[in-house]
Parts: sequence; C-alpha cells; structure tokens
Amino acid sequence: MKYWSLVLALVCFCGTARADFQAAMRAIERGHYATAERALRKPAAKGDHRAQNNLGFLYEHGLGVNQNYVEARNWYSKAAEGGLPEAKFNLATLYHYGRGISQNLELAAPLFSSAAQAGYADAEYMLGEYYRSGLGGLKKDGAVALAWFLRASRKGHSGAQLMASSIYLSGEGWRTEPRKALIWGELARGNGETQANAIVTRASKGMSPEKLQEAMQEATVCLQTDYRDCPE
Repeated sequence: MKYWSLVLALVCFCGTARADFQAAMRAIERGHYATAERALRKPAAKGDHRAQNNLGFLYEHGLGVNQNYVEARNWYSKAAEGGLPEAKFNLATLYHYGRGISQNLELAAPLFSSAAQAGYADAEYMLGEYYRSGLGGLKKDGAVALAWFLRASRKGHSGAQLMASSIYLSGEGWRTEPRKALIWGELARGNGETQANAIVTRASKGMSPEKLQEAMQEATVCLQTDYRDCPE
C-alpha cells in the first residue's frame, strides 16, 4: 500500500500528552528514527495503541531498526486489538501483500472492513478493491465497491477517485455514466493520477461543448467545497 499514507498516519498523533510519545513524534518528523524507536518503547509497553502502531511501522519499513515483519505484526496486532483503525489497516496490508507471512486475503478483508467502517480512507479504498474483484471471500459487487471508493474519494483519496471514475465509465456499479466518470476522472487527474487522462478522454467523447463545460464546472465546485458537493 501507499508508503506516504502510512507516514502521515504516524505523524498525526502528536496531540498525546505523554512526553515519550511526543518526543517520538518529533524525532519521526526530523527523520531520527532510532531515537523515535527508543522513545516509543515505554508508551507501547504500557499499552498506548498509537505508540504500538508507530513502532510496528518502524519495524515494517526498517526505520531506525532492522526490518522485522514479525515484530511489525506483533505491534500492529496489539494496537489493532485495541481498536486503532490505522493499525488494523497496517496489519491488513501485511496479510494482503504477504509481508513476512503467507499472503492471506481472508484475514486481510475483515481488517480492511473494520478500518473502513471507522472512516479510514486508505482502508475504504482497499475495501472497494476487494469488492470490485471479489477478494478475501467477499462477493464481487461493483455497486458496493463504488460506494466505498466514493467514501474515500470525498476524503481526497486520489486512487479512489480514479477507481470511482473507472467504474462510472465501465458501468460496473450499475450503469455507464460518462458525466460522473469525467468529473471524478478530472479530480483524480488534478490530484496526480496520470491514468485518469485516458478516462477523461473516453468519458468526454460524444459530449457537446456545453455538457463538457458543465461537467468541468461541477468538478470545480466539488473541489472548492472540499468534496462535499460532488456527484454520487
């Protein structure tokens, strides 16, 4: 999964009152991972789920420590059992990609689902992928996949915007809707998804200049309202 989305998950917990955890977050922001690992040990051992998750991340990616998937899974599991959505997502990615363990999509699916239900955008995206392809024992369902992609899309997840656009163009979710495909494709393209270029081109074929302009205006409004006023 996306490396930077996990790094952002690491640095967003700076509001904790624990001095050790705050010191660890400052060290992570400076790239002093070995210092961060030492600072995370105490709060993680005392049951701070955010510290456990971040310690697992350091071990997964070999930041400040030797890369160790067993240790990563151990710390992610503790934090996931404590209910932390980010840890559930991180643990699910280990099972999804088979990092340090045999790939197991059946174990990944409920973890992605739980994190998605809690509103974690990366998990919403992955759950959409699972429903789109029928992975992990989930029934293939384009409409359900689209619903999860749209939830992540409204949080600014560019990959989900790309997939929503693709489903609207293909008709997997229900029926082909070029206008919506064009709008979400344009948003995905603006957020750096170069694959959206082809979708935008295909979706715009056959549209009158007026309809094309209207769709582009809708994309602008969607972006300006922080994805609140977007097509479904």
